[in-house]
Amino acid sequence: MNVSPVFLLGYFVVILFIARFFSRRVETLKDFFLAGRQMGAFPVALTLAASWFGASSTMGSINAFHHQGLSGAWQLVLPSILSFVVITLFMSKPVARQSYLSQPEAVAAYYGKPGRFLLACIILAATTTLIGSQMVAAGQLFHSVFGLDLVWATVLSTLAVVSYAMWGGYFTVVITDIAQMVFIVLGFLILLVFTATTAIPDAAAWQQFLSHQPLHFWEFTHGWQANIFLVITFVLAWCIAPEMWQRMSSTKSPELAFKAGWQALCVMLFLFSIIVMIGLLSTRIIGQSDAVLIDLALKIPIPFFSALVLLGFLSAVTSTMDSSLNVGSLTLTRDIYQGFLRPQASNQELIRVSRTATVLMVLPAMALALAFKDLIHILWISADIYASGMFFPVVGMLYLKNPPQWSGVLAMAFGISAVILSALTQNGILPNVLGLPGWPYSTLIGIGLSGLGFALGYALQPSPVKQPEIQADEVEKAPATALADLG
Repeated sequence: MNVSPVFLLGYFVVILFIARFFSRRVETLKDFFLAGRQMGAFPVALTLAASWFGASSTMGSINAFHHQGLSGAWQLVLPSILSFVVITLFMSKPVARQSYLSQPEAVAAYYGKPGRFLLACIILAATTTLIGSQMVAAGQLFHSVFGLDLVWATVLSTLAVVSYAMWGGYFTVVITDIAQMVFIVLGFLILLVFTATTAIPDAAAWQQFLSHQPLHFWEFTHGWQANIFLVITFVLAWCIAPEMWQRMSSTKSPELAFKAGWQALCVMLFLFSIIVMIGLLSTRIIGQSDAVLIDLALKIPIPFFSALVLLGFLSAVTSTMDSSLNVGSLTLTRDIYQGFLRPQASNQELIRVSRTATVLMVLPAMALALAFKDLIHILWISADIYASGMFFPVVGMLYLKNPPQWSGVLAMAFGISAVILSALTQNGILPNVLGLPGWPYSTLIGIGLSGLGFALGYALQPSPVKQPEIQADEVEKAPATALADLG
């Protein structure tokens, strides 16, 4: 089934128009990265869900259910739902109470400049890999549908996202995420209807679907011993991720952040229920494939509906990519450029740097995407970095009274060192003389070493004193926005 490129071109034109229109509202860094902290609960919930529901949650999850049956829920669905529960119950309000513009800036108030620099490096490494995972998916889409060379497919799809992400910053990301969520819901509902009616046309087909499946297909607990470690590492990684931090920080109050968390959880439960059904039913239509979603979409006999499904998938990819680009740009601008190079830079200069930083984030991510070409592999590199390098310092900052500066610094240093060593040995760059286990067990080692470093900080500095070095951002609030009242 041929799908006209006009559909995808039109999608990007609409998104770029929205971005260009709302870019006029950007006046300050707080405007560019937090929409002036004037967001209501519902738009934050939608952008949080959209940023989470990317290529791995769609293509990766459908592949998992297609090949593994119900136990495929352990890979992304169950960890994602548990992460949203943890974020809502334990992270939303404490994060929303923070007055700092970025996560490393908040960390600096507790762990000093070394902590700020280390966390900035950790975030840049993790967001680079996350952007790379979305590039892989976008490249596969354009390659499969239009036959483009995979390199050019990756480059062209990425340029479109960068074009709108650099114009309007976070405010544009929120606006486009809401529009993209409409495409996501519409596209995957169409795919569900097609998959269900094609796979189960009558009662006999339904009976055959239930009874003629591989061994363990209907066993949710199959392989739980190994998968439980995957769930633990995933939740520890993403409950403290800077994408979550940015969204909760952009709300007008901690109460609205808490409300946004529950609303986002409901949205994710709805979306994942569609994904589960598509993945399981696809076994009646598609054979062995690493791109079940795209294969299903191309089998839809009506090109218009097929295009809408592909637009839904593309929306999931771009809504995650633009969020990571914005977080990476925030880190480069606020925490590296302004934090260490140009503390007295003007708002106009910082906005220019922010847009340049958005472009710069793409280059290493694209190199990573072209090198690995494995969606889930790249995603879990991000999770490994976040969990090992950030969990203890961030949670300690939020829940402990004045943790010692060395606790955060040593936790980040120990954790990220474990990640680097694991990556070098698992990819054959260094010999594994220590017999280190592979992922996800290697992530648990990184988390354990990070916790050891955090505890060691208390031994080195038994009487911690809070670092008053970084003051809360005093930039004026952004102009009133229509989104402020949606919550």
